[in-house]
Amino acid sequence: MRAPLVMRPAWLRFVVWASFCAVAWGLFTSLEASYDVEGAILSAIVFGAALGGYSTIATQGVHRAAVQAMSGLDQAGHSQSIDAVLHGSVPHDPDVRAAAARLGRALLRNKSADQLQRTEKWTWVLYALGLAAIAWSVTSSSDDRRYFLVLGLIWAIGIPISVIRSRRIRRNVARLADVSH
Repeated sequence: MRAPLVMRPAWLRFVVWASFCAVAWGLFTSLEASYDVEGAILSAIVFGAALGGYSTIATQGVHRAAVQAMSGLDQAGHSQSIDAVLHGSVPHDPDVRAAAARLGRALLRNKSADQLQRTEKWTWVLYALGLAAIAWSVTSSSDDRRYFLVLGLIWAIGIPISVIRSRRIRRNVARLADVSH
């Protein structure tokens, strides 16, 4: 079973994030009417490296907490803990179950249920405002509507997936806590 990206070393997280962001930026800028290949490649590299570095630094605290939560487990326990957090299966071993609960809380940035609900509400408010801004941009722009349509599609798909993932992890962590008591 593969571990979440946040549990990987910093250099690997940087490479994955930078590569993903560079390719996405390159594809996104290729939608512009005035497309310059050399400029697009250079801007994709710079953008990818900058956002990859930011993402790596921003997830460093979660990385440390996740690695610490999994310390002391063998490979099988490691896989069972990750499976419990991401998919909801409850391990029989209490040590693995406790590690899974710690990992889940680390992935949720140790926020309380109230904090997570407030964050989710604000996410939905920003989601609606973002969709409204993108819709306004599409209707008011006379050129390059594809640019805003792609941005709207990414926004419309990405945010709900993120919220659903967070809810699933929260539900699985709560299940793990219920079983251990």
